[in-house]
Amino acid sequence: MNVLIIEDEIHTAQRLEKLITQYDPQINVVDKVESVEDSIQWFQENKAPDLIFQDIELSDGNCFQIYDTVDVDVPIIFTTAYSEYALKSFQLNSIDYVLKPYDLKDIKRVIDKFISYGNLFQTSNQKVLKEVSTTNKKEYKQRFLINIGDQLKSISIEQIAFIKYEDSLSFIHLFDHGKYPVDKSITTLETELDPTTFFRVNRKYIIHVNSISKINTWFNSRLQVEVNAPDEEIIVSRDRVKAFKEWLDL
Repeated sequence: MNVLIIEDEIHTAQRLEKLITQYDPQINVVDKVESVEDSIQWFQENKAPDLIFQDIELSDGNCFQIYDTVDVDVPIIFTTAYSEYALKSFQLNSIDYVLKPYDLKDIKRVIDKFISYGNLFQTSNQKVLKEVSTTNKKEYKQRFLINIGDQLKSISIEQIAFIKYEDSLSFIHLFDHGKYPVDKSITTLETELDPTTFFRVNRKYIIHVNSISKINTWFNSRLQVEVNAPDEEIIVSRDRVKAFKEWLDL
């Protein structure tokens, strides 16, 4: 099997290649390509691989620009840091994906699926890719309407420093230290907020990038995040540390 990796982070591409060959040393990674421009040129000059591992956001643009330019009738497995919610249409359209940070178990799952049901991955035209592209350009919430007694208050996204789940309720904490309950689960809120601005660091907290004042190393390979509320101890879960660092480096 010939596999092409399209990934703009060299160390991530190298790790992916290692995981693929660890899964099966007989798999041939024919190349690792870093950009939209180089990918288009690669497809124009080379025989199509059997399978593509494709990062969504590349250094010079969105990967869907590649498939708007060249016709590639090859199964694609997307590698991405987007939330699972934003990618549900991938599964509905029989295109699979792995979320960063992934491990051997994730790679085994998608390659096993490809080997068993390879025809389900086929995208004979660009329709599915365009639908996925549209999904990832979804509109995120710009404000929340909050009930305060017999009054209503509109809170814009720019006012929110972080969201905390406590006592079975979600609370919006503002940069001006205001605090308001919102009648939604933290999981639902995570899907409604722009992932380039907000990040869920653990089961209890979603934080705004501008709320971070300091990041400290913490025991057990975790990180401690200091925000504008000094009494809050926010710890990045160990399994989210890598994705958190990549989010900060967007």
